[in-house]
Amino acid sequence: MPVKQKWTIERRLAFIEFRLQWDGRVNRTDVATKFGISLNQATNDLVAYAKAEPQNIRYDLSLRAYVRGDGFNARYGTSTAEHYLAQLLATRDARQQDTDLWIGQIPEVEVIATPVGPVSSHILRSIVGAVLTEEPIDCLLQTERDPRPCWDTIAPHAMLMDGAHWSVRAYSQSIHGYATIPLARIVEMRGANTPLASHGPDEDWSTIVELRVAPQSNLTEADRNTLIRDLGIKGESTSIKVRRALIPQLAKRLGISTPSSPADRLVILNVDDADVAGAVQ
Repeated sequence: MPVKQKWTIERRLAFIEFRLQWDGRVNRTDVATKFGISLNQATNDLVAYAKAEPQNIRYDLSLRAYVRGDGFNARYGTSTAEHYLAQLLATRDARQQDTDLWIGQIPEVEVIATPVGPVSSHILRSIVGAVLTEEPIDCLLQTERDPRPCWDTIAPHAMLMDGAHWSVRAYSQSIHGYATIPLARIVEMRGANTPLASHGPDEDWSTIVELRVAPQSNLTEADRNTLIRDLGIKGESTSIKVRRALIPQLAKRLGISTPSSPADRLVILNVDDADVAGAVQ
């Protein structure tokens, strides 16, 4: 069997399992409609899944559909809670194609929108091109140092998403060092007019550190237990691997002040480690 055909069949079997896991039922029309195949082929797929995973599926004559079996045990990674929640989030994205969504019955869902500054296609194209070609580029940039945008020559080398905003990691001529620059702060781009100063590699970007974080000792037991559940902390603390350059962004996202404050709910335990100390001061 050709690899592509085998992958397509596996994809349909994964879809069947997804519907069983999260909708509790699936029929041949669901499969045929989603993948553009005949009803006979959809029936064959359902039979193939039932043969492979009999404990996961049974036919309900009254519903005229296959339903989730009592001994259901997911076999495909696409049936995980993480995948379902990603699909649920995608239902709120107007850019998402319906063919990419597997959820049948969609519960009411709302997403809290985070204000994000616009990024023009021209600027993004220039930034991506500079990253791929490793060429410097001039950008008119709004910074926290000046009230008006100023030109700077940068050498971008990586893109970054912090969960809400896209940024570019680049060497900055104006600060003679590396910086994480939000794309929304770039007003205009042009080819580099001046040679970029000689600079070494971005050590903060290439260095991966392990942050050990734990609930603040002054929390109530209820607050502590809630935080442990929210962050999936096992035991007294949890470890998070992160690029050293991104420790400030991660700390901000976790609500950790740098330097730390007694008002924080979380505290960095290894704040004095050499690889961590410089990034949180």
